Amino acid sequence: MQCLCAVDGYVDASLLYESTDGRRLILPLARRRMLGPALASRAALPIGWGPGGLLSEGGSVRLEDVRMVAADLARRPALRIQLRPDPATAGVWEAAMPAYARRTARMAQTVSLDGDFGIVWQQRFKRDTRNRVRRAERAGVVVDRDDTGRLVPVFQHLYAMSVDRWARQSGEPQGMARWRAGRLEPPHKLPTVAAMLGTDCRLYVASLDGRPVAAIVVLLRPTTMTYWRGAMDEELAGRSYANYLLHRTAIEDAAQSGRTAYYMGESAPGSPLALFKSRFGAAEQHYFSYSIERLPVTDLARLPRRAARTIFALRTARR
Repeated sequence: MQCLCAVDGYVDASLLYESTDGRRLILPLARRRMLGPALASRAALPIGWGPGGLLSEGGSVRLEDVRMVAADLARRPALRIQLRPDPATAGVWEAAMPAYARRTARMAQTVSLDGDFGIVWQQRFKRDTRNRVRRAERAGVVVDRDDTGRLVPVFQHLYAMSVDRWARQSGEPQGMARWRAGRLEPPHKLPTVAAMLGTDCRLYVASLDGRPVAAIVVLLRPTTMTYWRGAMDEELAGRSYANYLLHRTAIEDAAQSGRTAYYMGESAPGSPLALFKSRFGAAEQHYFSYSIERLPVTDLARLPRRAARTIFALRTARR
C-alpha cells in the first residue's frame, strides 16, 4: 500500500472489520488523492498492482466475511469500488457477492510447489520445457539474482525494449505504446518497490556472453512467490531460451525456500503467454473481479478506449 501510494498518488483508504466471532479482517483499499471520498473510485487493488481482496485473521476468508464487507461497501459514498480478490478464494467470493456487482472474467495461473523441486521438475514441467532449460544452460546463459536494487536499471532498459517490440507486433504507434507503458509502469515504480520491499523484491537477470538478454521481477510472500514483471531483448535472446531458465531458477528458489506456490499472474485464455506459463505446470484459475457502482463509471471509462481502438483500426486498414 505504501508503494502504490508513493508511486501512483493514491491515499490509503483501507477498512478494518470485526466478524461476529471476533476475527479481524482488513480490506486494502486505495483512493485517488485529488478527489474527495464521495467522488473518487476505490480499488483493492488498482490495475498494475496485482490482486487484493480480504486479509483475514486466522487465515481463510469465509462466505459471511465477504457478505458483510459487500453490504458495507454498497452503503459507502463512492462512485465505484473495484475488488480484485485473490484467485485462490474465487469460490468464496462468487458465492457471496451480490447480483448487482459488475463482474469481469479473469484468469490467473499458478504452479503448485507441493513436494520438492525434483517432483515439480519431473512431473509438472513439460518435457519440451525441461529440454529448453537444458539448451539455455548449454548455450551459456547465466542467471544473476539481486534483492538490493542493483539490477533495476538493467530490467528497465530491457523493459523499454520490450515496449517497442510489443508496439511493432501489434502495429501500434511507438509513441502511443510508450505513453501507455509510462502510465502503467512509470520510471520510478520499480525503484520504489525495490527500495520499500527490500529483500521481498527480487530480480533475476539472464545474460549471454556477458550481455543481459532477459529479466523478471518476483515478489516474495511468506508462503508464495509471485512473478510480477518480465522483459527481454528479443534479438539478443534469440533461441537461447533464456526466459525458460529464468523461471526455472525462480521456481527452484521458491520450492527450496519452502513456499507452496509460484504465482505467474494473469493471462488471456488461449494466448501465447498462457501457453508459455502452462509449460511450467501452471494451472488455470478462473475468477471474477467485481465493481460496485453508483453510476455506470466503468462503461463511461471504456468509451475513450473503444474510440481510440476504432480510430487506430481504421487507420491501419487504410494503410
